[in-house]
Amino acid sequence: MTKILFVMTGGTIGSYSHNGIISVKQNNCRALELFRENYPSDTEFEITQPLNILSENLEKYHWESLVNFLYRINTSKYNGIIITHGSDTLSYTSAMLAICLNHFDIPVVITASNYIPDDKRSNAVENIRSAVTVINNFQNGVFTVYKNDGDEFCSVFRSDDICEADRLHGRFTSFKNSIFGKVIEGKFKKTSDHEIIKHRFFDDEALSLQNDVMMIKPYPSMLYSAINIPESVKAVLHVTYHSCTAKTDGSQNALDFLELCKAKNTDFYITSVRNSSVYETSNILIKNGAVPIYDTSDETALAKLLLYYNCNITDRKNFL
Repeated sequence: MTKILFVMTGGTIGSYSHNGIISVKQNNCRALELFRENYPSDTEFEITQPLNILSENLEKYHWESLVNFLYRINTSKYNGIIITHGSDTLSYTSAMLAICLNHFDIPVVITASNYIPDDKRSNAVENIRSAVTVINNFQNGVFTVYKNDGDEFCSVFRSDDICEADRLHGRFTSFKNSIFGKVIEGKFKKTSDHEIIKHRFFDDEALSLQNDVMMIKPYPSMLYSAINIPESVKAVLHVTYHSCTAKTDGSQNALDFLELCKAKNTDFYITSVRNSSVYETSNILIKNGAVPIYDTSDETALAKLLLYYNCNITDRKNFL
């Protein structure tokens, strides 16, 4: 018999609708109830809810609470863990958990839903079904599963590879443009050559994110001078345009902002730089002290920096 720890954190998958307003509801297991009705099995679920938020309200202390809760569980009691989450910040929590839980000796699967479970359009039940399938197919690893609208399958992502859904269609994509696998009618099919390797990235017994990291995204005529850098910020993550570029000429440019960061002793990173040739503007930033983060999604780069500036990373040289 498979025993799964079912960890609810809120989000649409744990919500209900009243007078057209969607709100989170404590101990709302409707998605799991519907899964049991549609796919009866001898799988045993132990239900817990350390958080209950709409994921757009997510803050770093919620990550602390969730990770530290998971660190305290006895993983030998379970075959796997399913974490239900809101879709808005699903990719950000996935990235954080991919690093923090990578050493777990059981699989961890994160999922969400597009509509509340009782809505006929909802993918909540199929996502839970796919999460169970992944647990039945792996001994360890951190995964995120989600059935995009229009697909005949549920996508299985490595949790450090999933990117934020687009606002128009709500579709999640892979940063590497290659999902890890698919679940079709309750059966898993691997679609990439990526191997799951356990590794503990830091020695801390509890997660504490006291220091801040600021992430900014560029746009034409960006007002860099309007950006304030609080004392708690130890690093700035400057997301680049798709060609890995940012403005370095004229007024209000990234190079000037880099100099401001240096004056405040705030480290400056740019992402996502391809590990190959770069444009002149990227090269200028790097030559002036910007640290490139190669081939990494924005979400995973942010998670890594938060952990880098708060935890006892065992291999700091290669971590980023």
